[in-house]
Amino acid sequence: MSFLSVQNHRPFHISDIPVISVSEFENSIRQSLQAGFRLISLFALNPEKSEKTVLVVLSNPLTSSISLTATQFSKDDHRFNSFASDFPQTNYFECELAEENLIIPNGHPWLRPVRKQSTVLGDQPYSLYQMEGEEVHEVAVGPIHAGVIEPGHFRFQCHGELVYHLEIVLGYQKRGIENLLLSANSRQQTILCESIAGDTTIGHSMAHVLGIEALAHTNVSLKTQVLRSIAEELERVAMHLAGLGGIANDIGYAIGASSYGRLRTLVINGLALFCGSRFGKGFLVPGGLQFDPDEEAIEKLKSNLTTVLNDVSAINLVLFDSTSVLARLDHTGTVTREWASEIGMVGPAARASGIDLDTRSQFPYGAYRYFPIPLITLGTGDVFARTRIRALEIEDSIRFIFEQLDNLPAGTTQTKVHDLQPDSGVISVVEGWRGEIVHSLFTGSDGKLTRYKIKDPSFHNWYGLALALRNEAISDFPLCNKSFDLSYAGHDL
Repeated sequence: MSFLSVQNHRPFHISDIPVISVSEFENSIRQSLQAGFRLISLFALNPEKSEKTVLVVLSNPLTSSISLTATQFSKDDHRFNSFASDFPQTNYFECELAEENLIIPNGHPWLRPVRKQSTVLGDQPYSLYQMEGEEVHEVAVGPIHAGVIEPGHFRFQCHGELVYHLEIVLGYQKRGIENLLLSANSRQQTILCESIAGDTTIGHSMAHVLGIEALAHTNVSLKTQVLRSIAEELERVAMHLAGLGGIANDIGYAIGASSYGRLRTLVINGLALFCGSRFGKGFLVPGGLQFDPDEEAIEKLKSNLTTVLNDVSAINLVLFDSTSVLARLDHTGTVTREWASEIGMVGPAARASGIDLDTRSQFPYGAYRYFPIPLITLGTGDVFARTRIRALEIEDSIRFIFEQLDNLPAGTTQTKVHDLQPDSGVISVVEGWRGEIVHSLFTGSDGKLTRYKIKDPSFHNWYGLALALRNEAISDFPLCNKSFDLSYAGHDL
C-alpha cells in the first residue's frame, strides 16, 4: 500500500503524497478499509482541471494516524470501481465525488444526489426511491418546516404506520463556503468557518485555526489551548442541553424541556462572558484568541456551571427514572453497532451504538493532549442511549472545565501568525459536539490556499437517521430526528 502517514494538525508537503495508478489506488483503499481504517475525506485536489487528482484521507483510531494517497484521472476516463457495496461508509463520499467532479464509481449500488435535489452526474434526472404494493403509501415532509427549522426533504415509504424506507434529500442551504474561503482574507475565513453550522461555531472555527496555525508553523500558548478547549466544551454542554430539552419536548415532558432550556441559557451566558458572544462568535482566531477572560468573568462562569451541574443532575435523575419517559425512549429508533460501524457514524450517536470513537481521545489536539476526557460508550443504539450519552457527556465536560479553570496557566493569548508555507497541506480533525469535524487545507506555490475541503459530522449521520426509522412508526420520526439533532447547513456547505 502506498500512503503518506501524517499526524493530526501536522503539515506536510503536497509533493510527498503518493500519486499512484487508479488500480493501485483502488487496491490500497480496499486493503486499508478491510484492516479497519475509516474514510474521512475523498475529494479532488484540483476540481477546476479536466485531469483531476483525487485524494483519499483515511484515519486509523488505533494508531492515531492519518493516511493519504492520490490518483490522477485523465480527461477521457473519470471512472473507478466503487467500494460502497462492500464498505457502505464510502457510499456518500463516492456520491459527492461524482456530483462535484463527474468522477463515476462503477458498480455503485445507489448513486444519488448529495446537494442537488433532482439530478445526478451533472444533468441526469434522479427519481426518489419508491415502493409498490397494496396499502403502501408515501409521505412527504418538507423541505419547508414549521418554525425556524432549516430546509430538508424527508420522503417516507410506509405500510400503514410502519416506515419501510426513509430517503433524506438535502442541499437547500448550499452557500459555496469552500470556494469562498479561497478568495477571503484571514479574518473573513474565520467568520466563514464560524458560519458553516451556526450551532457549531467553536467546533468549526477550532478546526480552521488549528489548520492555519499548522500551515504557518505557529505555536500558541498553553493558556490559549486551554481556553479554546473550555470554549469547545461549553458549546458541547449548551447544545447537549438544547438536545435534551428538545427530546423532552417531543415526548410531552414539559417540565424537563423548560428546565434544560433554563440551564442552557446559563451556559451560553457563560460563553458570552468569555468572548462577548453567546455563540462564541469572534473568539478563536489564528494565533490565539480575541479576548482574554478576566478573573471576574471566570468566577461568574464557575458560579453558573455549579448551578448547571447541580440542577442537571437532579433533572436527569427524574427524567431517566420516569416510566413514561423510558417507555418512549427505550427500543425506539435503534441503530445497531454493526450498522453504525458499516456506515461510518461519528460522535455521540456512534458512541450510543457502542462505537469507540472520539477525536479528543484518539487524535488529541490542543489541551486534550495534556488533559484527556474519558471516552464514553453505550450499547443499545436507541433514542434512550443517544439521550443518556448526552447527559453523561455534559457532566464530564463540566468537570473538565472546572479542572482547567482552577489551574489556568499563565501566558499570552495572542501569537503572531507567520506566512503559510507554500505547496503544503494539513488535515485538521476536531471533535465537535456532533462528532468528528475534518478540514483539509492546501496551499499553492505562493502560500495562498488553493483547496479547502470541509466535512461536518452530519455528513455521516444523516444516513444513520434513515436507518433508525426502519420498521418504526412514522409518528416516532420527530423523536428520532431530535435524538440525532443533525445540521442541514453543515451538510450543505
